Amino acid sequence: MRKVERIFSINSLVKELWESQPDMRFFQLLDWIESEYSKQNDRFGQQHLFKRDSYQVEEPFSYIDLFYLEDEQLESFLKRFVEENKIRQVLEKGQAEKGSQYWLQQFVNNRQEDLNDLILMSSPSLLTFLDKERSIQWKSPLRETGYQEYRNEFLELESVRRGRRIELEKYWPRMGPQWDGYAAVAGKDGQKGFVLVEAKAHVKEMKSSIRAKDLDSRFLIESTMKETMEAMGSRAPIEIWQNRYYQFANRLAYLYILNEKMGIPTWLVLVNFLNDGTYIPTDSLKWVEHYQKVFSEMDIKAESNPLFDRIVTVFPKCH
Repeated sequence: MRKVERIFSINSLVKELWESQPDMRFFQLLDWIESEYSKQNDRFGQQHLFKRDSYQVEEPFSYIDLFYLEDEQLESFLKRFVEENKIRQVLEKGQAEKGSQYWLQQFVNNRQEDLNDLILMSSPSLLTFLDKERSIQWKSPLRETGYQEYRNEFLELESVRRGRRIELEKYWPRMGPQWDGYAAVAGKDGQKGFVLVEAKAHVKEMKSSIRAKDLDSRFLIESTMKETMEAMGSRAPIEIWQNRYYQFANRLAYLYILNEKMGIPTWLVLVNFLNDGTYIPTDSLKWVEHYQKVFSEMDIKAESNPLFDRIVTVFPKCH
């Protein structure tokens, strides 16, 4: 006698699949399940026949008949299929189609070695920090996690840093900026650090202003930003940092907080894609001119900024 429990299990799995595809009609759902089972199991249940059209001409057609499929096999398949469907949905949701987000996903998942080489060639301080294996472990944006991007919670993902998110939030509001990418780096003598990435594909992406509405949050941001400016030797008006290049400014603030306040070796990598054919192409000359302007207006100089060597600019080619 077959186990009654299988009914509840199979019903639950079918329900979960249907809820993930609510626009499907019920028999359309069943057809999808049958088709996927047959496809993944050497075309099991596929029947090939002929039918006559209105002119009595025979035409071949096929259908899937799972009449003899045992419930245990179906249940086992549905468990796998539900998990595969979850992964597929996550990937489809997070995958970008154009711009800097698309290109960073491509480099981190398909061309890591190229990206790592560009970063290391542009940062002697990171190169000398790393252990002999030059370990850069990318954590985001990864295909297997749906290209997820992180805010302050990136600290909680690293076991050696757990519990330090509360410390971070003494200097910046709880949400924090959303990082385009990040990697954990292993240094000599067991040191651990971070590479935080801000990616751009055209110069207009650099323009931004503060959006925080909460007065306490604005006060905390302004206080930390003033401290960051002072530490970096910038005498520019704070309005330039807050209302012209705020996104870059808050990344610099995090660079200061993590390195100077929390003692975590951290590098800010500005990834500037060249000639992005998916959106707005920007050549190397435009990027160089742009950064000269930005650094000048924000009054960021190598000689007065002890963290200048922790700011890394790279220019990957889009192809």
